[in-house]
Amino acid sequence: MNDLNTDTANSKIAELQKALEEAQSRENALKEELEKEKELNEIKSRFISMASHEFRTPLSTIMSSAYLISRYTKEEQQSNREVHLGHIVSCSNMLTQIMDDFLSVEKLEAGKISLRQIDVDIPSLITGITENIQAILKDGQTIKYDHSGEELVNTDPNLLKHIITNLISNAIKFSHENQPILIRTENANGVLKLSVEDKGVGISTDNMTHLFERFYRGDNVDYIQGTGLGLHIVSKYVEMMNGSVQVASTLDEGSTFTIQLPQ
Repeated sequence: MNDLNTDTANSKIAELQKALEEAQSRENALKEELEKEKELNEIKSRFISMASHEFRTPLSTIMSSAYLISRYTKEEQQSNREVHLGHIVSCSNMLTQIMDDFLSVEKLEAGKISLRQIDVDIPSLITGITENIQAILKDGQTIKYDHSGEELVNTDPNLLKHIITNLISNAIKFSHENQPILIRTENANGVLKLSVEDKGVGISTDNMTHLFERFYRGDNVDYIQGTGLGLHIVSKYVEMMNGSVQVASTLDEGSTFTIQLPQ
């Protein structure tokens, strides 16, 4: 009889322990969800604050350029119209980049991005990106591209496109006029290596530590528009693809970002 009572007591204790473990698991899950919700709310708050500042300048430029175009009605003023059309295109691209960055961060934090790997022609992908990005090049800036190894790579084209676009856009933004931007890709030994090199403002050692943090911007680029989200997104996408990112930079001489992605 005592053995029976003992077994019953042990069974109830085991049931209570299991119930406590389940309750603890649910509590931990709720805490994680709450933390994610707080992070998303922080992103939205920071975005609203940033957008009120970052959107103002390009929108003002678009409005003033549109007005000036309407004033250039003569045929011989076509060159003036083209200048302001270029301003509109550049500012529109800037606004699109800001929105894309915010949406990407929100999807990342909510866990809504998944990998979709297919065979991708790397030279074709990068050539297409560089052709589409010509509109934001500064006077005299050029993009030079070189590839070695097999051209087909098994990877996620959307994430890779976002990574490359972001790195090239940064190289353009933080470089001076009349400076080249060098892009290199190498596909060897099952690893895709991508580097983007510029001759721009560079990154200090202190800033390097925080480079991939959300909303972080270096203290030497306050005068250049940006969200501080681009490199954070790049690092997260590279992490999702089991890759690595390295940065080599010298102030006032330029930076080189190197991505390595295993296939």
